[in-house]
Amino acid sequence: MQQPTSRQLYAYWDTIRNGRIAPRRFEIEPAKIAGLLRETFIAECTGLLAFRFRLAGTRVCQQFGRELRGVDFLSLWPVHDRDAIGSLVRNIINDGAVGHGLFLARTETNRQVAFEFTLMPLIHTGSSINRILGSITAIEPPFWLGAEPLTSFEATELHLHWPDGVPAFMGNDGAEVVRVVRRQFRVVEGGLSRSD
Repeated sequence: MQQPTSRQLYAYWDTIRNGRIAPRRFEIEPAKIAGLLRETFIAECTGLLAFRFRLAGTRVCQQFGRELRGVDFLSLWPVHDRDAIGSLVRNIINDGAVGHGLFLARTETNRQVAFEFTLMPLIHTGSSINRILGSITAIEPPFWLGAEPLTSFEATELHLHWPDGVPAFMGNDGAEVVRVVRRQFRVVEGGLSRSD
């Protein structure tokens, strides 16, 4: 997490979490993060892999070129990214991890801008994580951002972080698990050599 909004929102979330797996939704006080609200959102779990925006900051909606309230978070992503982002979100919901990463967004005229995002677990009702508090921040926003709607998105980095250390089943306290969406392969010329 490099952007000020990401770092400040995470610090606020971690403070109100106070050592628990996640804070409750009602503990979020908008007045305490007033300077971050334009780049902040809350999504609710509405099914096995459905996370609908309940609230989305004005800057995020303006930069995307549309209202995001009611839009499914995973529907923004192309099929080849949806599985990886779905896995990231499942770790947040099931294990109380924090997700963060980078993505590229493009317009119909192929203009491109990079964004950083954060995803943090929240509990709304009951004792299970069923909300996500997040932020979306443009990295070096270009002059045209907001004038043209963003029409396609591509995840470039996805990371998981456990605030209190990696869960016991991972067996490596204090580490950060990195999930990179794009895998690169190197092809080496050659083949089977045969000696006569």
